[in-house]
Order: sequence, then C-alpha cells, then structure tokens
Amino acid sequence: MKIRPKKFGPVITRISDRSEVTFQMGADGAALPHPPVDTPVDMLLASVGHCMVKSVIIVAKGDKLDAGPFSVSVVGEKALDLPGRLQTVRCEVSGIADWAPDGEAEIIARAKAMCTVSNTLNCEVTAKAAG
Repeated sequence: MKIRPKKFGPVITRISDRSEVTFQMGADGAALPHPPVDTPVDMLLASVGHCMVKSVIIVAKGDKLDAGPFSVSVVGEKALDLPGRLQTVRCEVSGIADWAPDGEAEIIARAKAMCTVSNTLNCEVTAKAAG
C-alpha cells in the first residue's frame, strides 16, 4: 500500500488581549470560538495549539510577565508508512517577541515542556518562534 504525503492545517489558536481564545483554519479562515470540526486531525491540532497557548500564559505569569495577544499555528504531517498517523506536529508561536523580546525562545521551550497534549502524542512535536 502506497501512502501519499499529506499535510494538515495550519490550525491557528489565538489569545486576545482580553484573554479570549479563538481558532482559525488556515491563514484566511474565519475566527471561531471553538476548535474546527472538519476532521479529527484538525481538532487534535487545535488541542495542541490551545495547550501551547495555555502553557505560554502559565510560563509568562510565573515570570511575572503580562502576556499580551499571541498565536500558535499548528501543522501536522502524515507518516508515509503504516499505521496511519501523524509523523510530525509543528507549532509556530507568533507575538511573544512583542512582550518578551529577550526570552521568547526560552518561554516557548518551557511551554512546550509543560504542554500535556503535545507531550502525550507519539510523534515528533516541535515548537519554535515564527519568522
């Protein structure tokens, strides 16, 4: 059986300056108050994004930083062998440099280390700053 490469996402999770979380399918998608329901994989990617958002906020509060608005874009890539699964999940965090310019990479690394959802997945999950 030949498996074709497939990419899922991006699913973007945003936190506003009023602590409102929204979800978006793709860069041009409409902001939704709930995760996308198109496919279970989209919901999984939204869960990783939401967990990363919450983890970044926890790290920022622990460092006595006022976390401003930011977003996490999550993309999944399907494995090219069986069983069907995601081979990688990649997170890109945008907007942290606006309120933590000197500690952006450290905040993201610490948030990734505490993100229960991404740590539970049986595939490579990475997190880095966008740009």
